[in-house]
Amino acid sequence: MSRFYYACKDVGFDCSYHIDEPTHKDLWNKIRIHNRYAHNQFDITPEWEEKINKAIQEK
Repeated sequence: MSRFYYACKDVGFDCSYHIDEPTHKDLWNKIRIHNRYAHNQFDITPEWEEKINKAIQEK
């Protein structure tokens, strides 16, 4: 069974946050929460969404 992995440092943040979840949807929910509180990104622009999607790895 694969999992989805994301690390903030992979999109250029000086941040040690990383996460893995069983579904892409679960991963994105956690990324949105983290970005809101840790990086003050209340809305993820299409450019950031593309950048984050490129950084997500399936393992």
